[in-house]
Amino acid sequence: MIVCGMDRSTVAGGALAPRTHHYARAEGSLRHGQRFRLCTALAALAICASAWAAPPGAPTQVKAVDNPEDDRGTQMIVSWEAPTKRQRPWGTYWAGYQVFYAPVGRERRPGPLAPPESTEVVAACFKPWPWRPYNTQVAVVYLPTPALAVTDASGAIAPSGAHFVFSDTIGPVQPLALWYNAKRTNVLVMMLLYSAIVLITIHYATRRAEDMYIRPIAGLEAVNDAIGRATEMGKPILYISGLSGISDVATIAAMLILGHLARRTARYETQIIVPCQDPLVMAAEREIVRDAYLEAGKPQAFRPEDIYYVTDSQFGYVAAVDGVMMRERPAACFYMGYFYAEALILAETGNAAGAIQIAGTDADTQLPFFITACDYTLMGEELYAASAYLSRQPLLVAQLRGQDLGKILIAAVLLVGTAITTLATFWPEVAQRFLDWFNV
Repeated sequence: MIVCGMDRSTVAGGALAPRTHHYARAEGSLRHGQRFRLCTALAALAICASAWAAPPGAPTQVKAVDNPEDDRGTQMIVSWEAPTKRQRPWGTYWAGYQVFYAPVGRERRPGPLAPPESTEVVAACFKPWPWRPYNTQVAVVYLPTPALAVTDASGAIAPSGAHFVFSDTIGPVQPLALWYNAKRTNVLVMMLLYSAIVLITIHYATRRAEDMYIRPIAGLEAVNDAIGRATEMGKPILYISGLSGISDVATIAAMLILGHLARRTARYETQIIVPCQDPLVMAAEREIVRDAYLEAGKPQAFRPEDIYYVTDSQFGYVAAVDGVMMRERPAACFYMGYFYAEALILAETGNAAGAIQIAGTDADTQLPFFITACDYTLMGEELYAASAYLSRQPLLVAQLRGQDLGKILIAAVLLVGTAITTLATFWPEVAQRFLDWFNV
């Protein structure tokens, strides 16, 4: 038998032994390489399978801190790090994040939503006082369809089928209110300075209020002349305190002026007629006039029927007052307070009745009509200064002087600010610091 060109004897004699050993080693190397490739493939497949079967990723590095810009203590800033995209479950879409919060020891509640690209959100869903501590979680929202997560009227995530993956619980974190806002130190300083000016003025004015100078106001100088004219002619005085409510500053100023007039008319027993458009104003003014007559020692001369309620209709009230003017023919008419479109109607009717007219209002739209049709007009803040001017009470005079000094201080600051802003090209840093200090 011939095997590869050799007979059986050669094979039996061992001539093929070395070559057969060589072939065996080659076959072993081949099998080792196949096993290595097979193991590598299996390992890669295992890695892919493990990655494929990994649970969805949750947000990491979640932090919750109090929002320093929130004065009321109802907000927290929640931040996180987003999971990787390969951690997204198969067949779902990344729809965003939702913050969950819960007071310590209570069930968690859904909070604000954030889009997928966000890593921070301001949660403004906390109650103020007593500023409880909260535990916080952030959940990734996965949806079966590509859409952004939104909430419906009930607070549930829409569309339906949302899958949440929650982060670890963070907390407790307590939002706190700001007891003092350092950015408004300028307001505190100006308020304290202005209050100090008023208090010091009150201290010094309590002893010499009569000697303190107040700029003469023609309309207030004529008040006593109008009262004297009505007394000499034996005719009444008509007083109208505007058409605004009792809470209006102009109405309060008008009632203070009425108190001064009532004390003078009570002394001379001159009739004063006060038709009112508001029942609360009527009640207050009736008591003011009553007290004035009691102070003058003539309570029997007080006539409560002269202070009466007419109507709350604007032009119905004006028509009634015009009728009183034409029937009673008052010697003097006073229009003090806030007025609307009826200002010219009242003033023209009083002029037709032959009365001396003194008006005062802070309604800038009605000032031209009063100035045209009345003998004297108190403009703007002159209405507020009238009570201090007429009564010369120390407290009122001191307040008036303190307000004037405060206005002078504000005007000086404006002038300095204008100068610094003008010179900002030379000292830009100084000008900017000055402006920043007054920035609220």
